[in-house]
Amino acid sequence: MTKYFADISSYQRDDLAFFQNFVNSGVQSVLIKTTQGSANGSNYLSPKALTQTRNAIKAGMNVGFYHYFLAISVTDAINEAKFFEQSVTNLGYGKDTPLCVDVEDPSLNTSAVASYYLETQGYTNVFQYSMASWFNQGILNANKHRTWVASYGSADCGTRGNIIGWQYTSKWGGSSQDMSYDWGIFDKQPTKTEAVTQPTVEPEKSKVENVIKLTEQTHSVDRLGIERPETYDAGSTWKSSDIVMINNEPHYQIATDIFVPISKTTFKDLITVKYLELIVVV
Repeated sequence: MTKYFADISSYQRDDLAFFQNFVNSGVQSVLIKTTQGSANGSNYLSPKALTQTRNAIKAGMNVGFYHYFLAISVTDAINEAKFFEQSVTNLGYGKDTPLCVDVEDPSLNTSAVASYYLETQGYTNVFQYSMASWFNQGILNANKHRTWVASYGSADCGTRGNIIGWQYTSKWGGSSQDMSYDWGIFDKQPTKTEAVTQPTVEPEKSKVENVIKLTEQTHSVDRLGIERPETYDAGSTWKSSDIVMINNEPHYQIATDIFVPISKTTFKDLITVKYLELIVVV
């Protein structure tokens, strides 16, 4: 049986009848835009996200969320990931929720590095979105990362790789509505509890709590970036409690004043976006 999902933002309606129409037409799932940019940047939180989520649930739909990515620096990207994560938490959803980062804005044509974050926080259903041309031109990598791709009016999804969704039209139902084939995004139903109040997203300190592994022998540094005398062996593992910018590079904190660069850990995979080095925050 073919599965479909819609994606919506504040441009679409938020009433129950809107979502019931999807269900009546055989569309069981929806991705809802919650955020754009970061709390200390553009600070955009969709004013309809809460009501759209509630009414999608009432209509019996599966719900996931997406974030419009604008980062042009490491700090930007980490802050955007936190902003998105907090919005999802405030809506009552957990770490198995489908979460997508929409990577298509032309402002990304800047040389910078962005930090990988959501998967290091334990989120298990994260993926990237962009148009087929970005993957075909090598701007994004559809093989290395789970991918939802946009390609309208084509016989297939228009690219190859780890494709889990195809947005095949922006005119579904004769209106300005995107529609996609679901090839695994909503296979696992996320745990959900309906949010009671309008989400409020505040900047917060990173709460990294996962084990990292060093990929090479590494000198640690202190918070000021001064190299410490001790070295740590390749393959050694450490529990990280924070991500901190030191000398314009993200570092994992492994002790009170001991830091190692993310680039020398297993969480270092990169994607190139218009000559922008990114670790996609998805």
